[in-house]
Amino acid sequence: MYQVSLEKFSGPLDLLLGLIEKDELPISEVSLAQVTGDYLKYLENSNVPADELADFLIVAAKLLLIKSNSILPAPILEAEDPNTLAAQLRLYRAFIEVAREMEVKYNSGVALYTRPYVPLPVEPGFRPPENLNSGLLAEAFKSLIKKLEPFFALRQASLERVATVEEKIRDIQRAVMERAKFSFSDVISGTKSRADIVVSFLALLELVKQRIVRVQQSKNFEDIELSRID
Repeated sequence: MYQVSLEKFSGPLDLLLGLIEKDELPISEVSLAQVTGDYLKYLENSNVPADELADFLIVAAKLLLIKSNSILPAPILEAEDPNTLAAQLRLYRAFIEVAREMEVKYNSGVALYTRPYVPLPVEPGFRPPENLNSGLLAEAFKSLIKKLEPFFALRQASLERVATVEEKIRDIQRAVMERAKFSFSDVISGTKSRADIVVSFLALLELVKQRIVRVQQSKNFEDIELSRID
């Protein structure tokens, strides 16, 4: 890459342009004729790529513009034409700065850049789908009821078991009042299922808990004797 060699500066041409733009090196102390002459000699002795030659022409044109503005009074213009050399040079400078930033990010190893999440304001309200109608609502309600049928069935079965236990409690109480002493076999006589036996036993336990009935069993697996507590 071409290096500028002057009395007060030595380095790349774009660095020279940056120093001049930042007022760190006065343009009046830079000999543009020397810069141009040295570059022409560089072209004679080197095979310069087309893109590098274009960069030199742009930077050299901008140096020439800066120096002419420092010597000659600037004309008063109502609005700047975007096709002027000054506007094009500013646009080129902006592209150069963006390219440098992109190069830094590309070499940083980060594969993804995202913007921060900004939630959109949503006003509260009912927003049904556009294709929703009364028929779809009815089908959705029927589907929900069908899914809840097992739950309703379980709840109804639980209520039936409670009612049966209460009935058995009343039956045992009635039998205790009629007979002072009888067995659990008498209670479950005529039962049709194991569930009836379990319900009868639960009713007996509740009566024992309430101290209405006394129970006694002589041996394991023997019949349970029931008697009324006076």
